Amino acid sequence: MKAKDERLRQRILDAAADTFALHGYSGTKVSMVARAAGTSAATVRRLTGGRSDLFQAVMAQRVSSSVAERIAAAAEDPAAVPPLAVILAAAQEVFVEPAASWDILELEALTRAHVNGELRDIEASRIHRRWHNTMVLIQQVRTNGGLDVDVSDKATAHLLLAMSVGLSMLDPVLTDERPTVGQWNALMARVGTSMSPPEFLLDPDHEARARWRVRVDVPDRPGGVARLIRAVSALHVYAVGVYVIGTHGGYRTVDLAITAPEHVAGDAICAMARSVGREVYVRPGSADDAIDLPTRVLDVATNLVGDPSWAPLAAAMLVEADEVTVVSATQGSDDSPDTMRLQWTADQHVVLRRAWAPFARAERSRASALLRLSAALAESLDVGSMWIFDGDVRGQHLRIRLAQPGDAEAVARLHDRCSDQSKHQRYFAVVRWPDLQLRRLAGGHRGASLVVLDADDTIVGLGNVFPNEPGDPHTAEIAMIVEDAQQGRGVGALLLSHMIDMARLMGFDELIASVLADNRGMLHLLEKSGLDWTSHVADGVRTMTAPLPR
Repeated sequence: MKAKDERLRQRILDAAADTFALHGYSGTKVSMVARAAGTSAATVRRLTGGRSDLFQAVMAQRVSSSVAERIAAAAEDPAAVPPLAVILAAAQEVFVEPAASWDILELEALTRAHVNGELRDIEASRIHRRWHNTMVLIQQVRTNGGLDVDVSDKATAHLLLAMSVGLSMLDPVLTDERPTVGQWNALMARVGTSMSPPEFLLDPDHEARARWRVRVDVPDRPGGVARLIRAVSALHVYAVGVYVIGTHGGYRTVDLAITAPEHVAGDAICAMARSVGREVYVRPGSADDAIDLPTRVLDVATNLVGDPSWAPLAAAMLVEADEVTVVSATQGSDDSPDTMRLQWTADQHVVLRRAWAPFARAERSRASALLRLSAALAESLDVGSMWIFDGDVRGQHLRIRLAQPGDAEAVARLHDRCSDQSKHQRYFAVVRWPDLQLRRLAGGHRGASLVVLDADDTIVGLGNVFPNEPGDPHTAEIAMIVEDAQQGRGVGALLLSHMIDMARLMGFDELIASVLADNRGMLHLLEKSGLDWTSHVADGVRTMTAPLPR
């Protein structure tokens, strides 16, 4: 074909593509294409053939599918990526951008193929190529041991093709009802794992080189963790470390350190994990992931023996925080899912942050325990003590220290032993000790919490020193509760004096306390504290304020 004719043919095909897209196959005539291309119908037929040939040429030149190309490439090189990973990636791509898989012209051809023999022949050839490549992938999954013997290869290929066509057809009209990408991926992963044999070992054709970390909540029942391992293994993944972080609300938080084939995407790993659990977080891993938790604890503890001041960095390493800072007890951010704030000394907090996954409650306890270990080491080395007070008061031995996450249950039992009247005087309502407050016992807030222990190491009193308003470095609000059996025995007065010292140590200039007007015991303690209190009463509550002398 001459160069001039070739340029004209291309112009005709471009015009035909636009005309078919605008009017459809049935509504397009050769004469319409000729007018759009600026030539005659005879020239169109000479260079491209009739309408059927013209449409087939447009489809071959202009209509492609990135999903079909991905599957075709995988079919040609089965060792490049695990077949199930290719299928999951393709399913996600079709869901996110259906037009990338099925062009409007091809959909038009499919919808008219049952009444138009020319279109049926054109599409039969194109669909056959997709069918063949899909079947090759499915057979690879079966060869590798990842497909149950009772699952038909043809039925599976039919399902995948029908699903992709259906998504493309529904996309323009189904909008608000669409699930999220994560929900769709989880469903596709569940479909993939449901077709796997009850017990399977995959052929290790795909060398696992890339390191990943996965955190997911699985049902806290026998088999929950096994289901997770089985699901990700379908991607030819190797688990190099499995750690149970903790349990909550009927779920178990599991941390997986894995290696996967180089071309398995994080989205595929996330989808497989989400198919058997919830709250999934995935990030690239490192060689250190293979170090088990006890070894990691011993490593950081060894460093603490040489230098207890290394504790903040050790805590960060233990919980794999991205960032660690040491701040004044009145500065920085409060506790949040991705921020862990821990009391270190009387006037300093350790703030840990992690972007890839929220901190679990068990991790907070571990980090706090490590800080307690550093305090104990410092005490044994005669460089400090964990006890703010250690002595006798009115014939009984009492000790005061900063609160710790491990105190949670003991503080809850303290509240259980308190009368409704005592709890009402402290909280202005009869309340249960909420989990959030238990979690913040280690300094999750700016300020400090103190606990009083008797000779049996039972917590008998709790005192709080908090900024009166978030970010207020000047005024501290104080509050306390002492169990009924210890009231009138000097515990409250002792605790109050150390709360005042703590507020002074943290740099506050003023104290404020809100006390029910009929709470004579607390009002008496405040008046006997030696501070110059002023007060006013409103709605039955006496608000007391006093400057803190230096």
